[in-house]
Amino acid sequence: MLRERKRWSFTLVELAATVAIFGVLSALFLPALARARAQAGQAICLANVRSVTLAIRMYLADWDARFPPRETDPDVVAYFNHFPGRGDTLPWEKVPHDGSLYCHRSTQANPYLRWPVLLDQYVISRDVWRCPSARLEGGASFINSGGADWLSHLRAHEREWGKSTDFCPMVSWPAGWGGEVTDSLTQRRLAVPIAAKGRAASKGMFLQSIGVNTSANDMVSASAVEQPECYVICADGGATTDDFGTGTLAYPDLCALECAAPGVWMPDWENCPWSRDCGATPELRADPALRRPYARHFGGVNIGFLDGHANWLDSEAVIALSPTTANVERGRLRGYHSWGPTSDSPVAGISPLY
Repeated sequence: MLRERKRWSFTLVELAATVAIFGVLSALFLPALARARAQAGQAICLANVRSVTLAIRMYLADWDARFPPRETDPDVVAYFNHFPGRGDTLPWEKVPHDGSLYCHRSTQANPYLRWPVLLDQYVISRDVWRCPSARLEGGASFINSGGADWLSHLRAHEREWGKSTDFCPMVSWPAGWGGEVTDSLTQRRLAVPIAAKGRAASKGMFLQSIGVNTSANDMVSASAVEQPECYVICADGGATTDDFGTGTLAYPDLCALECAAPGVWMPDWENCPWSRDCGATPELRADPALRRPYARHFGGVNIGFLDGHANWLDSEAVIALSPTTANVERGRLRGYHSWGPTSDSPVAGISPLY
C-alpha cells in the first residue's frame, strides 16, 4: 500500500509573517536603491557637464580664446529692426544710451550660432547635453531649414511667422536638430519636448538639460576673464539652458525662483504672478528649507568652470556666492547674474555681469 504524501501549505499566520518580512526588507533596501540611482544620475550628469566644459575649452583653443560671436551682420540687424514677420508683435526695446530701437531677435535668429551646434564636433555624442536627473528640459524649437542662407528662408515666409502665429525665430536651430520637425515654416510645427497647447511632443528632437553661459559671448575673449577658475561657463540647466541667473543656476528645475526674494535677488520682481506657474511659490522663494528638495543633486548642482574643471556645489551656497553687488569679493562665483524685468542696468532687464 502506497503511503499517502502530505501536502504542505502556508497557514495564514505564516503567509502574513512572510509578507511582513518582505515589507521590512523593502523598507530597508528601497531607499538605498533610490539613493544609489540618484548618485549614479549625479555622476553621469557631472561627467556630462565636464565633457561640455572641455568641449568649450577645445573650441576656445581653436579660435584664439574667442567666445562664439553674437549676430553682428548689419543686414540681419537691419532686417529685424524693421519689424518683419508681423513685427509689431515682436519684442523690441530702446537702447538706453541713444534711444534707438533694438530688436533682440537679430542676435538670436542665426541657427548656426547656437552653442550646441558650434560644439557638436567637439563632443562624442549629443547625449552629453542631457542630465538623467533633470525634471525640466529645453531643446530645439524653431527649425530653419534654409542652411547658410537662413535669412532668405525667413524672408520668403515673412508674413507666416511672428509672435501672433506662434512661429517666432527667437532661437532658431538648423535642420537635423528637430527630429521629425525639419522645417517649422513649411510644416507649421515647432520642435517641442513635451505635449502642450494641443501639440504633440516632437520625436527625435535635440533635448538639452545642461546649459552654457551665453553671457560670455558679450565678453568676446576668454583671456579677458578674471579668475577663470571661478567663472561659471557650464552647469545644470532646466527650462533655461543658455543663460544663468542666480535662481536658474542654483535651482534649474524651478524657473522664476528669482521673483521677489528680498535680500537675495533683484527686489524689483515684486509683481511676478507667472512664477507660481513655474512652481516657484512665494513660500519656496522665502524659505530655503522648502526649496531644498527641488535642488537637482542632493541639495546641489553640477557646475563647470572656464578653467576646465567641474564640481558639485550646494545650491544655497551658490545663492550666498551670487555676484549681486559691484564689489564682488575675489574667490566668489562669477559670470552669472541677478536679473529682473525692471532692473536699472545698461541692458534693460539684466544686471551687469561681474
